[in-house]
Amino acid sequence: MIRSKRTLVALGCLVLGAAGAQAQFGGGFGGGIASGIGFGAGMGGGGMGGGYGYNPGPVGGYMQGLASVTNANGEYQMQIQQARVEQQQAEKARNSTRIDWDKTRLEETSLRSQQVTANKDFRENVRTQARLETLNWSRDNPPPHYIMEAVALNAIANEVKRIQLDSNLRGPQILVDPEVLSHINTTDGGRASGGASLKAINSNGSLKWPIIMRSRDFEPIRKSLDQQMAGAIRMVKSDSMDAETYNKMTVEVENLQKYLDGQVSDLRPDDFIRANRFVTDLQQDVSLFGRDDAKKYFTGDFKAQGSTVGEVLENMFKSGMTFAAGAESDRQYYFSFYNSLQQYDAALQQLSGPPNPLVAPDNSPTIPIRP
Repeated sequence: MIRSKRTLVALGCLVLGAAGAQAQFGGGFGGGIASGIGFGAGMGGGGMGGGYGYNPGPVGGYMQGLASVTNANGEYQMQIQQARVEQQQAEKARNSTRIDWDKTRLEETSLRSQQVTANKDFRENVRTQARLETLNWSRDNPPPHYIMEAVALNAIANEVKRIQLDSNLRGPQILVDPEVLSHINTTDGGRASGGASLKAINSNGSLKWPIIMRSRDFEPIRKSLDQQMAGAIRMVKSDSMDAETYNKMTVEVENLQKYLDGQVSDLRPDDFIRANRFVTDLQQDVSLFGRDDAKKYFTGDFKAQGSTVGEVLENMFKSGMTFAAGAESDRQYYFSFYNSLQQYDAALQQLSGPPNPLVAPDNSPTIPIRP
């Protein structure tokens, strides 16, 4: 009897628990019926309200939550793995891009190197062609300005130097008149003097006045400049040049230019051109007096020396000097020295054998040099 009461009490507790759970989800008829499915049909006022749902109970809810957590963790791990795969693919693509970029850079560098080499070869061919063209013109009756500007003299001298270095030969003994050599201007090649040389001043310090400026009309200013020039050269040689003397001489040359311009209508065109060229050369020479190396222009450091053509060239090669342009008054001396230099060059060519054909290298452009 007592066991039956206990059974009833247990059943009652179960019914009450189920009813409470059912009520939580809004289901039941009136007092509620314990069931897995509640229709929630509250019979009040003739209306039916509520819904239906699955009630797993405490144990089922725990298991369901555990399963959800497990599924979420699995999805998280899959996402992590997928992210790693995508990262590896992106890294691989990035490395491939970098390799392609490096290859492109190497190709560009190679192309640029080839282009630089090609440009260098092209420029060398151009220089070679220009040198050969100039040498041809210099050897074969060149125009007068080729000689007076020392273009022909330097072209032949450079070829003589090349032949002598290659063959260790020397040309014949061709004498040079000292008077002729004293009118041949030279320069240190621009190493110290900027390629400058004296054009209007003789080696003894006198000025190379053109004939038209030796007239009485120019006598006052001519005498003044001769006197100032002689004093300035003495001061330069003794390293005592001062600013007052230098400025006074510069102003005097400017006055000479103004006076010459005023005589333009009274002079023949050729005479005016020669006189104007002399004044221009004189202005350049006077500017040299203000240089630190001015003394060298009057001590023979920048003058050609030697009794034969071969000696003159050897001395110039050793000192690094080159021929410089001459003044109009030096024309006869320049042509005389050119003839001697041309004879020396022709004889040296015969001694060294047939010359190399003076043609441009393959694939090089032809650049004619004309007067």
